[in-house]
Amino acid sequence: MPGTTIHKEVTSQQATDALQAELGRGYQVTQRGSDSLTVRHGPLAYATVRMHWADGSTAFRVHGGGLIIGRAVNEFGIARRVAGALEESLGSADAPPKV
Repeated sequence: MPGTTIHKEVTSQQATDALQAELGRGYQVTQRGSDSLTVRHGPLAYATVRMHWADGSTAFRVHGGGLIIGRAVNEFGIARRVAGALEESLGSADAPPKV
């Protein structure tokens, strides 16, 4: 399960906007409540993003969606791409916060 931690509190709207801008028009990012997002890239390629807040940081955990084989493919495909897009657009815990 790919994921990343960002050194600031990020709202689901900020995460949605950042992902949409980073991933582009081929992806559809949808909010699912205040702590969950779905990212789709076609009917079979999708990932679910869960957000957790603690100590002024936001942790993102990304799971590939689908049934057995599709889920495994999505864990290594779209889920990793989404986690990378979150790091790139919002900054990761391993790098200094973007200004």
